[in-house]
Amino acid sequence: MQDNNGGRKGLTAEESRALCRKVLSFAKAEHTRVNVDSGVHGFTRTAINRVTTAGATEDVNVRITSVFGKRIASIDTNRLDDASLERSVRECEALARISPENPEYMPELGEQKFAETGGYYASTGDLTTEARARAASFAVKAADGAKLMASGFIDVNAGSSAVATSNQLFGHSSGTGVSSTLTVRTLDGSSSGWAGDEGADWNTIESERIAEDAVRKCRQWRKTALDPGKYEVILEPAAAGMLMLRMMNVFDARQAEEGRSFLSRRGGGTLLGEKLFDERVNIISDPSEKNAETNPFTGAGMPVARETWVEQGAIRTLSYSRFWADKKGVAAKPGASNLVMTGGAASVDDMIRETKRGVLITRFWYIRGLNPRIVSFTGLTRDGTFLIENGKISRPVTNFRFNQSLSEMLANVQMLGTPTRVCSSENSSVGPPVIVPALKVKDFFLSSVSDAI
Repeated sequence: MQDNNGGRKGLTAEESRALCRKVLSFAKAEHTRVNVDSGVHGFTRTAINRVTTAGATEDVNVRITSVFGKRIASIDTNRLDDASLERSVRECEALARISPENPEYMPELGEQKFAETGGYYASTGDLTTEARARAASFAVKAADGAKLMASGFIDVNAGSSAVATSNQLFGHSSGTGVSSTLTVRTLDGSSSGWAGDEGADWNTIESERIAEDAVRKCRQWRKTALDPGKYEVILEPAAAGMLMLRMMNVFDARQAEEGRSFLSRRGGGTLLGEKLFDERVNIISDPSEKNAETNPFTGAGMPVARETWVEQGAIRTLSYSRFWADKKGVAAKPGASNLVMTGGAASVDDMIRETKRGVLITRFWYIRGLNPRIVSFTGLTRDGTFLIENGKISRPVTNFRFNQSLSEMLANVQMLGTPTRVCSSENSSVGPPVIVPALKVKDFFLSSVSDAI
């Protein structure tokens, strides 16, 4: 699965188009859509101060969607010979015929224009098992030297996605992604530190810095008592990103207009245009954002463009599914495929110096939703939580459970750092690109003490 121009992983546009045409040639449904995902996924896992597992898989997955009226079914296959593809099409069509009608189904799209996002980085696509092992060795050496225990995970993908319909639509895009995370603990399990990076470009992953930060946090942290309550809180970029990831899907017009969202206006309508956050808060999505590129189309083939969701604290636009847009007589607009939040010039050290009494948080764990009407979530702090007093870190403190409205958090912003792409997933795998600054916010609710390390 390599093209003749640069050795990229995954099917080329020509290979993808030929595969989609073959599937469509077997189709007898009223409408058919084909999605093709192809490429390589690799990983390296570190535990007990050594590389324990590493591997890579290469695959082509074809999803076939068949439609009769408003009856729809989909089936996946990675068997690409003609007989298997035709059999999959027949099975999908048989399922579609007996499926219940979907009243919100919209006909498959015809030809569209898609931007070229340039999201494929050879530094990631060409990354070898040996190179991942060398990167992991920084963690092993740092932990060994400090008499600590290191566990890490490097996750890599490189490939392409394509979409085609029986109405002559075709789109193709290539991309890469990589994350590297490290947890370091004391031998008795009483202290823990974490650090990580994520990007599309392997050259942005700072393996030595990750090892140094995780070891430093582990050495500095231990549990000491601190009462729960509302605090000024400094969220390091990873912590901020893990919360802001949950903001990607909240700018939805239907939820707001049906009264199910924090953007719903009492008595009807939405808060579009209203200033809800601190004026320094700006949130966009852009499939061409450097080191955070995404496909310029949705799975159904809708073009994805740059959008400004929040500008100077005000809600500037909402997303509309094709069904809801048709019902409301407006243009359809996909939701965010990545999230980019602008920032400021403050460093985390600057934020600490400007804090009389507060808490520094490295990252979160086990984040779960509470109330979509106020975008509230709960979860646990983890791997390095510290009390700040009179502009300095005074001591490490116990972990906490938090209960926090993200809309209130963004209204309570006091300082912003330089935006950076972060590893925002809880499982350390490559996730939707999130670029955020470190944040200092007031009245963050640390609701109860957690005994977790």
